[in-house]
Amino acid sequence: MLRVQNLYAEYPHSQLGHVLENVSFTANDGERIALLGANGAGKSTLLLSMLGVLPIHAGSVEICGVRLEKATLTQVRARTGLVFQNPDDQLFMSTVWEDVLFGPLNYGMNKTDEGISLENKANFLLDSLGIGHLKDRMSHKLSGGEKRLAALASVLIMEPQVLLLDEPTAFLDPRGKRALTTILTGLPQTMLIATHDIPFVETLTSRAIVLCKGVIRADGPTTTILRNETLLAESGL
Repeated sequence: MLRVQNLYAEYPHSQLGHVLENVSFTANDGERIALLGANGAGKSTLLLSMLGVLPIHAGSVEICGVRLEKATLTQVRARTGLVFQNPDDQLFMSTVWEDVLFGPLNYGMNKTDEGISLENKANFLLDSLGIGHLKDRMSHKLSGGEKRLAALASVLIMEPQVLLLDEPTAFLDPRGKRALTTILTGLPQTMLIATHDIPFVETLTSRAIVLCKGVIRADGPTTTILRNETLLAESGL
């Protein structure tokens, strides 16, 4: 489903060198993986590289059998949903309803893969996320947690096979965090979740990858990783 091999990435015109170095891992269908690391470890950079937003210097990314290349960007991005760390980077239409429908309408969709109308699908998603009552609200006037859920809805309506989540519990209070955990647990997509939120990933994921200065320090069962105090301390966690 998801394969990253010997990935190197660096920011254009930067003098910092590689931000990611020789990153390799695979994810099976439906697997939920925590991507742990301190600020600057390369978590967001990895997610952006996997969608071709940040050019890959060397190595490869393959999502749902499609290798990421210039010619396949549209195919890869159609199969992959990225929820940004800051929902203000993702919500730009006048209302929540328009934000949720923007993606599929931009792709010329009028029904989902199951033949359900987009309007019905959007209403279902918003209700399942507990924000159906906000669909006519202006996106920029929502609370941080409401924006987070609206951004998630705008990604889920595209029916991606892989979800990339960047700090998904940011802006959420404890009730919102519990609700999000329940929602994500019920989704079938393969997930790579970049976060600092240890209790969140302990509940949601069975596997964790630890990044430190752009290098994978550890990859294994979440419970094993979280019991390794030396590893967590050395990785800024």
